[in-house]
Amino acid sequence: MLATNKDITSVYRVSNALVALVITTSIFGLVFGSRGLYDAYTASLAGLVGQDIASLAVGLPVLLWSMRSARRGSVPALLVWAGTLFYFAYSYLFLVLGGFNALFILYVVIVAASLYGLLGLLFALDPEAIRGRFDATTPRRLAGGFLAGTALLFVLMWGGMSAGMIAAGQRPDPVVHLVVAIDGVFLLPALLFGGMKLWRGAAWGYVLGGILLTKATLTGLTLAFTTALGGVWAGTLDSFNAFLLVLFGLMGLIGFGLLLSYLRHLGEGTSRLSAGGAQAHV
Repeated sequence: MLATNKDITSVYRVSNALVALVITTSIFGLVFGSRGLYDAYTASLAGLVGQDIASLAVGLPVLLWSMRSARRGSVPALLVWAGTLFYFAYSYLFLVLGGFNALFILYVVIVAASLYGLLGLLFALDPEAIRGRFDATTPRRLAGGFLAGTALLFVLMWGGMSAGMIAAGQRPDPVVHLVVAIDGVFLLPALLFGGMKLWRGAAWGYVLGGILLTKATLTGLTLAFTTALGGVWAGTLDSFNAFLLVLFGLMGLIGFGLLLSYLRHLGEGTSRLSAGGAQAHV
């Protein structure tokens, strides 16, 4: 049984380039972010510096582990790898759309590399084979309900907030504005679609379940951290941001618990990789 049906050597190369780019931009961000590289606006600065810290401390270790494990034949690692690429594409899109600085071109390349790496894995994965590896006790409806429910919660929250501001003739905080825009176009449709597919037991649902649970975990924990950092730097945390801190933290922690449970039900088989280090077989 095949876990992948195409050579993914190019995805390894793109992911290795991504690692180098993220390390470079994160170090520059930590050193020069508060010295003019980033917007001095507290919420924005905390989000950008916090992202640099999260990338180095969490995102890259997960990416490197999943790449290494996938090379050794781990099918769960393939899903985590794809989810981590989605995480980087989402996270660095904020830096591409939220402003312009000396690292702008590198941010564009990071987003492009993450997206094309993700697409390379998606086109290579065999969804029917992956669904066949899951056992009958896989908590697919619990995981699918969490993904779809998270999407609906944020649709209601961001939609209600936006409608209220439009009615009042107000403009949202620039950071919130960007989050709502990117979530509405990029993240929430993916969570809703993937959650529904997994709930129904579709083959692609099983694939997207592992990817999106990884993404939800990494994003939830990152946003909880950056929200807390913003509060520390501002010297206060208003009620809305305190709510977001709790919400993001719960999203990350629940997502992590569900991800571990979900992947435990994914059989490893006896997969191996081709001599080129790119194609998983059983």
